[in-house]
This record gives sequence, structure tokens and C-alpha cells, in this order.
Amino acid sequence: MRRAAKIAAALVGMVVLFFAGLALFNLAAAAIGRSRHPPLGNLYAVENRKMHLYCVGTGSPTIVLEAGAGDDVLYWQTIQPGLAKITRVCAYDRVGIGWSEPQTGTRDSEAIARQLHELLNQAQVARPLVLVGASAGGFHVREYAREFPEEVSGMVLLDASSPNQVNELPGSRAWFDGEKEKRPRELKWEKLRTWSGWQRLMGRCHEEGVPTALEPFHAAMDAEDCRPGWVGGDLGEFLNFEVSGREAERLSSLGERPLLVMSQDPDRSKQGWTADAIAAQPIWYREQEALKSLSKRSWRVIARGAPHHVHQSRPELVVSEIGRLVAFLRGGAAPAWGTTVTE
Repeated sequence: MRRAAKIAAALVGMVVLFFAGLALFNLAAAAIGRSRHPPLGNLYAVENRKMHLYCVGTGSPTIVLEAGAGDDVLYWQTIQPGLAKITRVCAYDRVGIGWSEPQTGTRDSEAIARQLHELLNQAQVARPLVLVGASAGGFHVREYAREFPEEVSGMVLLDASSPNQVNELPGSRAWFDGEKEKRPRELKWEKLRTWSGWQRLMGRCHEEGVPTALEPFHAAMDAEDCRPGWVGGDLGEFLNFEVSGREAERLSSLGERPLLVMSQDPDRSKQGWTADAIAAQPIWYREQEALKSLSKRSWRVIARGAPHHVHQSRPELVVSEIGRLVAFLRGGAAPAWGTTVTE
């Protein structure tokens, strides 16, 4: 019995040492990855957290890019270089994403807009701003314009989320409610797998499905995976999605400020999309069209063949249309207000 106990203790000790070593290896690998891929821009202290801001180009107005849920500065590198040829353009990482440190607490549009405002102040980013919001980022730019209207001269919504989509899109309510219950429950296991190094051992610290245009940043994306402290960094935003939608809805009008709405192509269903996605398109189309009502000076462009991340599949079109908005603000010709075209 004593011999068996010693063997069992030795085996337990070996397992503990194995996972302790694996955890240390993961921490070291994550640190090496981040050192090899430092921030594209600069870090600023906002509410006792370091936040990453990356600005390039010169000119006024300043374009500020607000990414979709869980996406970071790298998400914008299909269009930020092109926009930098037109004017000053800044992308940033919300807390818990990319190079910005995690933060607990409420992660709704109000909190996000106020942090962005402080970040821009810290970096002395010149106003006025043209706010560009993609997907869920559309909520945050609407809230920013409501809280700081004097700073905003125009807005762009890139296939932006609608406050009504959870209740209107087929199957969305059931899916969203299920995910709200499932994700917090699964997060503790994800943290355990990451902190223990199991994810890295299994080869899961690698980004899949990276768009061709972002392939030069693939290694930097991989370096963001399996960082223990960042696990679940975007969960708060997801859990507050509906709250953010209600907050964004309080902005009922941009007045005379120009608004560009760019949307995915509803006809892309012909390219083999699922039945659920096809069924959702007429409703999404209506929700996108309704966004035009936020401004008396709005127009909408449907990007032919583009899925949800319009600026990744049609970057040249997005840069061109945003350029038209900037040109108008500088005294150039007005776009055809009120129109919806497919290009």
C-alpha cells in the first residue's frame, strides 16, 4: 500500500509539474509574441488602463474608426492606409482587445464613448471628427455623437448594427439569449485552458480565416491569441449589446451633418449562403435603409458582392465613398442625398 501511495503521489506530482511548465511556457510564448509585434501606434493611460491608438495621415477632419465587436486596430488595415492619403485617420483598441489592457465593469456604448473621448483628449487628436462605425461599432459612434455633438462633423456606418436586429432578424432572439447564458458559463473553462497552456499545446493559438488583404498581419493576430489576461475581454460588450442598442437609439438625428451608410450585398445569397442568412437579408436591407433617416444629408451604397465586413472585401469602394464625404466637408460637391445605389 505504501509503495502504491508513493507511485500515485509521484504521478500526481509529474502531472502538476507538467501543467505548471506548460503554463509558464504559454506565458513566455505570449510575451515573446507581443514583443515581436509591438503596437502599431501609442499607448495612453485612460481610467488607469493603457489604451492603444494608431493615427496616420494629415489633414482635417480627423477620421476615427470604431471596430465591430471583438475586433482591433488590425481589422482596419484594409482601409486605414488608403484613408491616410486623404486626411488624418485614427484607429484604436477598446479595453480588453488588441493592445489595450483589459478592464472590468460596464461595457456599454456610454462607457465606450466616454473612454474614446478621453483617449482622443490624451492623444491631443484634433477635432472635428468623422466617426466610422462598423457592425456593433455603429452603436458606439452614435452614442459618441449624442454625448459630444460639437466634435462630430460627419458619420459613416459600415453595415452597422441596428437597435432592432435582435428582435427582428429570424432566429436572432433565441440565439442571442442562448449565447448570453452559454458564454459566461464557458468562459471559466476557456480561461483554464488558456492559463494552463492547453490551448497552445493543442495548436489553437492561431487565427483562422484571415482575409487575404490582412495576411501581412497574420503573425500579429496570432500573437494576440492565448494571452491569459485577455481571455473574455470582449464579453462585457456582448452582454451589453442590447443596452448599447437602446443607448444608440437615443440619437434620433444628426441634423445637417452628412451620413454615409454602406451595406453588405443582399444578392450575395446567390453565392451559396445558408437559408437562414438568405431569409434575413430583406429585414437587414430594411434596417440598413432606415439608418439613412438619421440625417437630412445621407446616402447609401450597397457594396456589390460584399459580406458583413464591407471594408475588408471592398476596401477601394469604402475609401472612395468616405473620401466623397470628406471632400464635401471641405467645400466640395454634395453626394446625391437620399439615394441608395449598388456599386
